[in-house]
Amino acid sequence: MKKQLLLTAVLGLAGASTVLASTVDVYITGSTAFRKNAYTACTKLFSGGTPSIYYGDFVHGVGSSTTGNGAASWAMTGTPVSTLTNLAGNTLTIHGTFTGSVQGYKAAITKTPICFALASGSAGVAGGTSGYVTNTPTIAFSDCAGSSTPYFDNANFTEAQVAIQPFVICKSAAGTGAITNVANVSWEQLEYGIQYGRIPASAWSYKASDTNNYVYLLERTQDSGTRNTLLNQQYLGYNGVVGCYLYDVTNNAIYTPTTLNQVNTGVSPNGVVGSEGPGVGGANLSWGYGYIGGGDIASALSVANAANQTLAYLSMGDSQKVTGNFWSQVVPFDGFWPTTAGSALTNTGGTAVYNDFSPITKGFYPCWGYEVIVYPTLNTLLHGGYTDQDITTTELGTATTPGSFIWAFNYQTSVNGGSPLVGSIENEIYLSETGTYPNTAIRLAEMVNSRSAVGGQIATPAP
Repeated sequence: MKKQLLLTAVLGLAGASTVLASTVDVYITGSTAFRKNAYTACTKLFSGGTPSIYYGDFVHGVGSSTTGNGAASWAMTGTPVSTLTNLAGNTLTIHGTFTGSVQGYKAAITKTPICFALASGSAGVAGGTSGYVTNTPTIAFSDCAGSSTPYFDNANFTEAQVAIQPFVICKSAAGTGAITNVANVSWEQLEYGIQYGRIPASAWSYKASDTNNYVYLLERTQDSGTRNTLLNQQYLGYNGVVGCYLYDVTNNAIYTPTTLNQVNTGVSPNGVVGSEGPGVGGANLSWGYGYIGGGDIASALSVANAANQTLAYLSMGDSQKVTGNFWSQVVPFDGFWPTTAGSALTNTGGTAVYNDFSPITKGFYPCWGYEVIVYPTLNTLLHGGYTDQDITTTELGTATTPGSFIWAFNYQTSVNGGSPLVGSIENEIYLSETGTYPNTAIRLAEMVNSRSAVGGQIATPAP
């Protein structure tokens, strides 16, 4: 909330003058897959890129050992960067809690308060915030457009594309068993596996003796944009039937969940697995069985036990965390890899070819979705019944309102003619293209092809 701070005072003089400034709060939620990109871009919205950052604990959003861009709950505060002219003279505080694309999207659209960390306590320390606030989200990120979910309101909210979110098929680190035969996953295998939760090992070995041996598909809860993108890619839709199996990391066994209870890591019979906190009113439990975050699935896949015969559909960022050894567990989909590195994507050495996403940008590799940002229209913010937002319409703005938060945060080359704005999400993706690790997102300006709906047919312009 806006807190009036005394900046200057001429003391001891009659008629002393004062200059008052405010703290402007922005509350961000949504996609766990995109949280790293959002976190990094947010740090660049502060002068010198050096805000004070306070992290939440497990109960309120993240495991106690997590800091940095992998954290799911944080608050950062400081002086706004000079390009945020509409916020000049204020202190900017950005609160982030990333619960999942659809859950976050719904919270923003329905103005449902969720738990955010406060910018106070011990900066830079895991779980170091001194408190929390329950507040309506200002902004939500989603791996899928709202029109593919039951939660969409284009009259009162603006939805804008931010980037392309690539996905991959990733297998467990088990060194024995049927999973070692998985060198590719086809559209048909995935279609079957989603609905039944598992695929006979004979689909890869072609042996009748493997008909009753299975490779299991670990799946997210229904509030996941990753899951929704996958289901639409396979023409099953948001409410498509999903078979659910989880991996018990304590007893090293695959199990069918029967209890709607949340645990940090999979333990039978609990059905909701994730390091993100339960949310207001136990919100995570209202989306059915599955893993809350892609990072939770990555942790399960990383267990190198013979019982761990599992696959998953993950973002580029989450799939790298399975072994921490580049993308060692990624397999092609229908014979295609997401970058021109091809099978070298699984190697331990880095090269610029990792960042050439031509298979996606030119329309050969279909596992991707538009990352979108949703925020209230200016009229909604002003008259839409908010009681806990202190950012003004001028400060929030739009993609075409120079100096506003949205303008700096989501500035696209299509708006300014080809030069990414420093501090924008797009610019952070652009800067990462020179690194030795593949990007975890693709700039919209790089796309040759497009699709009109989540998981829909890819349209490539004529040569």
